[in-house]
Amino acid sequence: MNTILIILPYFGKFPEMFPFWLESCRQNNTVDFLIVTDQDLESPSSNIYIEQATLQEMKQRIEKHVGFKVYLEKAYKLCDFRPIYPYIFSEYVSQYDFWGYCDCDLIFGNIRYFLTEELLNRYDYLLGMGHFHIQRVNDPKYEEVWKSARGLWREILWKEVFQSTSNEWFDELPFGVAGKYYEMYPDYFWSGYMPERRCFESPSISYINFIDTYNHINTYKSNMDYQRHIKRLPFWIRKPAEELSNVIYKKEGKELFAVGINQNGYIIHRPILYAHFYKRKLSTKTCNMSNYIIRPNTFIDNFRISKATLFYHSNHPSTYYQKLLRKIKNYINRYFHLRAK
Repeated sequence: MNTILIILPYFGKFPEMFPFWLESCRQNNTVDFLIVTDQDLESPSSNIYIEQATLQEMKQRIEKHVGFKVYLEKAYKLCDFRPIYPYIFSEYVSQYDFWGYCDCDLIFGNIRYFLTEELLNRYDYLLGMGHFHIQRVNDPKYEEVWKSARGLWREILWKEVFQSTSNEWFDELPFGVAGKYYEMYPDYFWSGYMPERRCFESPSISYINFIDTYNHINTYKSNMDYQRHIKRLPFWIRKPAEELSNVIYKKEGKELFAVGINQNGYIIHRPILYAHFYKRKLSTKTCNMSNYIIRPNTFIDNFRISKATLFYHSNHPSTYYQKLLRKIKNYINRYFHLRAK
């Protein structure tokens, strides 16, 4: 079995859902995780390693490798340094066949169910989104790729990216290292995108409900983030297929499912690699971290799934109440900001 190490540097207070993320890592016991953090954290299992460090120590480690001063005053900027993790964590990475990184605002399903030995033996660079990505350790093509990649917003190369005070999205699609890898070596790149859907879910925070703008054809058609890049990235071309409405996510041990109602009115449990929640505020109202439901604003206890319960929990009244509170808060903040001027 190909060995895999996933790296997460995280500095500052962990999000409320962090214990659920951590448990989903523990359940994938044939994949190893390295967490580098300034928080007090103990490993819950033998596949999770903890290294204590500060953001300043991380900055020094990077500068020692690249040989010049970099900008790393905020932890979010770490995303731009992900492409050089195999060098700055070489003492760990060198022991594995694949290394990668991920966010912790997601929940993993069964990683090996999707990242099969057939895939790992065939491809060198897999997924390419910032949420979760892995690539081959011994890949002589890689240094040429990352040193010729650019940022998302402008023509900015790696040295300028590392010194920029902005997040340049250097690691991921469409233009970062992932986009460059596909451009140069498309036969060795696996995106996780199929013509009908992708193997993971990343519901947009633009919607109250769980709507992944790629896995829902109507939102995909109007999403310019995809439409403007499909000539360069043809795997982003989406065809009509079975759509799910009233979606929630269900965790059953190692497995994770997107659960919803299809166009014929049937309840579908669709296995997914992970669900990524990108800055969505999720509270936790269950202590069971192995079997639970994720509705659009909360982790809750499992329940008997029917069309009625799906509709209720995917459109829960509290999600609308919280949206109204956010609008009021934003209005008040804008009001006092203008008064202060």
